[in-house]
Amino acid sequence: MKIKGWKEVFRFTFTQQVKTKSFIVSTIVIALIMALMAFLADFLPVIFLEDELSKAERTVAGEDVFTIETLYINNESGHDFDFTAALSGTNVTVNFISASEADAKIAAIADTTEKAMVSKIILDESGFSVDSRYAGGESGVQKLDGEVLNSKLADSIRIQYLASLGVPEDQIALAMSPVYSSISSAGEEPMSMIKQIVNTVVPMISAIVLFIFIFSYSQLVAQAVAIEKSSRIIEYLLTSIKPLAIILGKVLAMCCVSLMQFVLIGFGGALGFLVSIPFGIVGKVGTMVQAAAPMMTEAAGAAAASGAGAGMDAAVVIGEIGDAFSNVDAGLFIIMIVTFILGFLFYAGIAGLAGASVSKMEDLSSAIQPLSLIGVLGFYLAYFPQISGEQNTMSVVARYMPISSPFILSSDYMLGNIGIAEALVSIAVLAAADIAVMMLVAKVYESVILHTGNRLKLGDMLKMSK
Repeated sequence: MKIKGWKEVFRFTFTQQVKTKSFIVSTIVIALIMALMAFLADFLPVIFLEDELSKAERTVAGEDVFTIETLYINNESGHDFDFTAALSGTNVTVNFISASEADAKIAAIADTTEKAMVSKIILDESGFSVDSRYAGGESGVQKLDGEVLNSKLADSIRIQYLASLGVPEDQIALAMSPVYSSISSAGEEPMSMIKQIVNTVVPMISAIVLFIFIFSYSQLVAQAVAIEKSSRIIEYLLTSIKPLAIILGKVLAMCCVSLMQFVLIGFGGALGFLVSIPFGIVGKVGTMVQAAAPMMTEAAGAAAASGAGAGMDAAVVIGEIGDAFSNVDAGLFIIMIVTFILGFLFYAGIAGLAGASVSKMEDLSSAIQPLSLIGVLGFYLAYFPQISGEQNTMSVVARYMPISSPFILSSDYMLGNIGIAEALVSIAVLAAADIAVMMLVAKVYESVILHTGNRLKLGDMLKMSK
């Protein structure tokens, strides 16, 4: 058999590759970087959204204890407002003062220990406004508390003004609920903002990661073949092993090495994410959703009774994220591994021919230029259609082209853009392309592997194989 001896080549190549210092160091370093990136991706939002999270946590916990103990209100709007209900249950005392008293109080609390805030309510042609100044100096007043109180005043002003116009309570609740909008073409289901973000970011990251692994290790195949040929080691190997067995063993060994490193780096990222959960945004949101579940159920019932919309609460957000990843199952991981292997075999076969076409290592960079062009074209075919966030002709073409399908198929299935039948068709096309490439490799490799001299072009290799 022409492939007899491939196991020995596979075993030798695999062992030599995983024992190298570069492989060990790069795997550890990249896994640590991936773990750090996963940790920071979950942890950094907690820092950047600290105020918003504090507001949400306080709302969920029902904590209304403020560092502001006295709220001085100067109402110049011409309307009478009572903020007793809005501030009930808090530790805040309200004092109504005149305009001159408000200016004097603002000057007084600029450098004081009094835990106070002064708010001016104004009505002009642009509508109501609340202009507040909180105490500075060593008062210990937090800006976040001022923002929360401002929000309470603003909501109370709107509610009381609508009530003064004779608007019923249920209509006020409806008017106060947020209005969300979406747009989509006719015949398509509208997509939420969260799902749009997921559908854009996930395919991009997936394409980048798979491209880096498949393409970089394919180049290592070309380099390994070129080294053996230029060092004349290949001549000793050919005395006992057929050329096709050599290239097959090398390609399969490098495929397993790249897959192993891919899994190890993915494990590092998963570990970093798991470590971040107690401190990160996922853990905080999960805790708040769990704590707020009874409140949200009660609010939803009240909204249904009044006919008002409940808005986009945390439960809706979590639900939309879950819906965006509804196809994450065992089938996805099988598709991911199969497409990774088939994609690697496709590019590694081309890389093996590129390595066999040179006799000197200095010619290798020019020999793999066609491989680079094919790889970059495949990457962009998979990458650019995702920027629009819509399924179009280019995304369909990229799904079934062997040069791009390894980079897009897994994310397409994960996001529900294709079903299992379409995924199997794409895999079948990729497998057929692999067979065609390997048949070409088998036909050409034996003829060019012992060639010495100038670098061979594809046309020259085909002529020699006839």
